[in-house]
Amino acid sequence: MFIIDSIPPGEHRIVVTHPLLDTLGLTVLSAPFTVTGGTQWQIGAHTPTFEEVRAKACARGPVSGGSAILVGRVLQADTDQPAVGAAVSLLFKDLSTTNPVDKVRTGRSGANGAFAICGLPPSFSGNLQATQGGVTTADLPLKTNDVSITTAILSIGGNGAGNAVLKGTVKARGGGPVAGAQVTVIGTPTVVMTADDGTFTLSGLPSGTHEAVVRKIGFAKVSEIVNLAARAPSEVAILLEQATVLGTVHIVGKMDDGLSKIGFLARKQQGRGIYFTPEQIADRNPAVMTDLIRMSAGVRVIQASGGRFITSTSSAGSTKDGCMNVFIDRARFDQYQPGDVDDALPAADLGAIEYYSQPSSVPPEFSVPGKTCATLVLWSKTLLTTLKP
Repeated sequence: MFIIDSIPPGEHRIVVTHPLLDTLGLTVLSAPFTVTGGTQWQIGAHTPTFEEVRAKACARGPVSGGSAILVGRVLQADTDQPAVGAAVSLLFKDLSTTNPVDKVRTGRSGANGAFAICGLPPSFSGNLQATQGGVTTADLPLKTNDVSITTAILSIGGNGAGNAVLKGTVKARGGGPVAGAQVTVIGTPTVVMTADDGTFTLSGLPSGTHEAVVRKIGFAKVSEIVNLAARAPSEVAILLEQATVLGTVHIVGKMDDGLSKIGFLARKQQGRGIYFTPEQIADRNPAVMTDLIRMSAGVRVIQASGGRFITSTSSAGSTKDGCMNVFIDRARFDQYQPGDVDDALPAADLGAIEYYSQPSSVPPEFSVPGKTCATLVLWSKTLLTTLKP
């Protein structure tokens, strides 16, 4: 029910707009009507049924696997113009099955940037991404529960440095602002710390759909999907939950699928670095992570008040002596004070370790522009036990 007043005399039509209709390229118009002074009109406009929407979106006909559809748009991040011809893929699980397995559905954006992925189950959980011109967006998490139509918008920008800005605040759930939390955007070298009031600003970021990660000792890591653009800063509000440390459980065998998914096993076979598998970590039962890495070639573990600090003993190819890049579950992590790394990933949750003493041996996915260093890559049991091949 709606009311529109102060309509000037003459012939008119009612136009119904909605993001879903825009995505599908559908326009809803009423029949023409003529307004004269002092009169009231009751006008109706027909919105499309689900079957009409599906016929429009899935023009090629039905797809086996389910009756639900995912529709959306891929836009150019800095202009909001359609990203024509972007490849879109959805990796998902059918939540209505007893033992769901990973499935993939793909699509491609059309002239108005719209795409449709058909043949989906009404209840699914998955990740959506778009690729165009060698640039891939971050994975956008999607989860539905008995839904016929799901919508999503992705923006294509760039990689590496850019002119986008991300601002925000970090607070503890049920508490006040969190100072000293590390904030970064995956795939970029910049890491900032939140101020005393929990605020932060990250600049020099690439435009597009990216993943921001927030870490703070004593809290669980938070990932947030953000759409960045150079024309205006993006803003987020992050809530951190108190961390719960995994108890001593025997889940080593369950992590093999995760190790394969992250590429750990393939890199270990190449032998370009030093690798600690879940079995090796369990056998050594370290009190903290640095107990394992301190005896490795090319590593210097410095004991200081408050904890340990990790540096490299090699300056070959590095920007400065002792330079060390650290990643935890693919997210860049900077050491600001002794004990940071040991506290960020407790030994009870330590699943695997990779260490590359020579910058020339560092895999491309862990390179940091402008900071060519030795590199330490840590993987948590939490991540490895939730990934499937």
